[in-house]
Amino acid sequence: MNQPFTGSVRLTKRGIPPLTVFERMDALQHLYRRLDNQVRGLSRLSYALLVGLISGVAVFAVRSLLPGNGSFGPVAMGVSMTVSYYALDPNKKN
Repeated sequence: MNQPFTGSVRLTKRGIPPLTVFERMDALQHLYRRLDNQVRGLSRLSYALLVGLISGVAVFAVRSLLPGNGSFGPVAMGVSMTVSYYALDPNKKN
């Protein structure tokens, strides 16, 4: 004798129950692994350029929140990270 569920369940806009914390963590871990595999598959130059771009944008974002001006810091950080990651090649397999 199946009786309908009479308890209250918070539903999303599409009418389905929301994900639990563990399901969200699994989804985030899957996304991280996929992204990590794609980035590790990049060539040495592409990886260095990506790291330089991300670090330059991050320094620019932080720099824009601080008082004063100056765009040399983000550019210098981006270039130096690109050069160092290209020279040191952290994805090199021993």
